[in-house]
Amino acid sequence: GTLVETETLAKQVIDHYFAQKNFPGQVPFADLIVGRTWNAAIRSMIEYADERGFEIASADELHHEFKTLYRQKFQQGVRLIPGVLEKLPELKSKSKYMGIVTGSERDEVEAILESHRLSHYFSRIWAYGDYEHSKPDPSPYLTAMRDLGCNANDALVFEDSKAGMESSAQAGIKWVQIAHEAHSLEPDPRSLVVLEDWRDLLID
Repeated sequence: GTLVETETLAKQVIDHYFAQKNFPGQVPFADLIVGRTWNAAIRSMIEYADERGFEIASADELHHEFKTLYRQKFQQGVRLIPGVLEKLPELKSKSKYMGIVTGSERDEVEAILESHRLSHYFSRIWAYGDYEHSKPDPSPYLTAMRDLGCNANDALVFEDSKAGMESSAQAGIKWVQIAHEAHSLEPDPRSLVVLEDWRDLLID
């Protein structure tokens, strides 16, 4: 969601599923799903449906269905967030390390980076399975800092999701909010700065 428009694809998958099931009302996508691993998102969806007396499939069935549809969509092409190609070289020239901390699975991330020729910008990826707990828990960012041997004052995060910003906050890291996709349009007052896309980023 900070480099490519993946959350738009995920929302299409979730909305399609719940529409087919005639779920009453709209699923609060940004709160339940964005920034989380698929497993964490699915647990949230099941709890949300249960609270409303609505039965959906088991976690295993949902995981298989969502992952299959999501992969089909991103393999058809995922659009870059505007300005990414212009700003990544400049950021890399001023950083000791650049990495990706994500709730997505590693093969998905690698496929997307490779398709847009972005892999060489990043020293490392921390994906699903590389840390103990999903965002909004601080575990993903704490794990990355531990592995890099740095502390929160040495790091800067770029985030688009509520779960990701809360994870960053709990890890004590400052962040820039990329408010490009629909789920992230509400500014978080704790953000250093809120950008509509990467073209607005001024690097000192």
